[in-house]
Amino acid sequence: MDKKTKLYVDRKTFILDSIKNGKKTEEVMAINFLQDELHDVLYSYINGGFSKKGFIFYPLVKDLSGKNKNRINDMRIIAGFLNENNHDFSGTLNLFKKNKLNAGNAPLFISSFYKDFSNIKKPEGKCKKIKCKKFNFNDYNKEDSKYLEPVLELNSFAKDKLNGYLVDFHIHGSIATKDYIKGWSDLDTLIIIKKSVLGDAELLISLRDLLYKSKKYFYKIDPLQHHGHMAITEHDLDYYCQAFFPLQLFKYSKSVFGNKILDFKIRDGRMENINRFYFFVDYFKNLYENEIFNLGSYELKNFFHAITLFPTMYLQAKGVHIYKKFSFAMAKEDFGKKLWEPIDAVSKIRKDWKTPNEIPFVDRISGMNPLFAYQINSRYWDLFNGIGRLNNIDIKKLLTQMSLLAENAWNKIKI
Repeated sequence: MDKKTKLYVDRKTFILDSIKNGKKTEEVMAINFLQDELHDVLYSYINGGFSKKGFIFYPLVKDLSGKNKNRINDMRIIAGFLNENNHDFSGTLNLFKKNKLNAGNAPLFISSFYKDFSNIKKPEGKCKKIKCKKFNFNDYNKEDSKYLEPVLELNSFAKDKLNGYLVDFHIHGSIATKDYIKGWSDLDTLIIIKKSVLGDAELLISLRDLLYKSKKYFYKIDPLQHHGHMAITEHDLDYYCQAFFPLQLFKYSKSVFGNKILDFKIRDGRMENINRFYFFVDYFKNLYENEIFNLGSYELKNFFHAITLFPTMYLQAKGVHIYKKFSFAMAKEDFGKKLWEPIDAVSKIRKDWKTPNEIPFVDRISGMNPLFAYQINSRYWDLFNGIGRLNNIDIKKLLTQMSLLAENAWNKIKI
């Protein structure tokens, strides 16, 4: 891998090493990377998963993983570099001087980073207005009312509990476009967090608790859902990276809070798009090289998610933003029929998807801790009738094919 490619796939090492060794570092690259890291840290925090234990045992466990702690401390180094180059991060840097980072005060640091980041000078972005469509439960097939009940409940929860914290709350993906497949489709959401909430650590803590409670609606739709609420901030709209949530997706999403117009200033996100695509390439490579062919129900569903998202991520790495549903045909044109077999195979699995029955009382348990309840449920499935066996899936074959496709796709990306 040449030096330029390494920069795209491992920006963190490149930027931190350059700063520590006094080498020339592009300010815009540092600004963009800091925003990207801050975005990921915020996602981890608000979804309850600030550590592996916290992800499952929240709200009983609210600790801070070593990984996230190191990440925030590395952000301090970048903030220090920017501060020395006339980008004022003095508020955040003073906070580090006075306080030792821990699980309890982490939201203070997140809040301070956002305050300082919002005030620094950044390159001008391309202005874009997005008109959002309103979510209307009456548009759905009444025959699916029972299945879609959690969506209606989430809609009510967001209006009643989250309105004061968020600029907007979107439902997107197949639930929004009404081409869902029961048992396969997950419940995709996007939240836009208000500046006022990011500026107040106590409000950020309150939002986190509410969002965690809302996750029970996810697992009622998809017991194997592996992600939380996608999140961007009101600050991000003024310097927007489409790797966070491509603007094209707003055409197919529905706003719970009603018809709104959102104003964006779009920055260049090519480096982030390529970096995220490499994550997928590396994911398949590591599974294959380590011969991880025995996947539990939860891990297998995540594997399928990565396969179905692969065409979208490939196109984004090429600079093409397109809705996931339409990415398959467009991306397929770059590959032969043989290489595309795993994508076609998973598309067929999706159509014929089968899931076992849930364990008794899982719905009641999920009211206290949704992720823990459905993790138990997935282990129950693995013991008696895992989804791999139920759907007659040859994981080894799929993974072998995906590793070849991923390698071929990566070689097509021009850096």
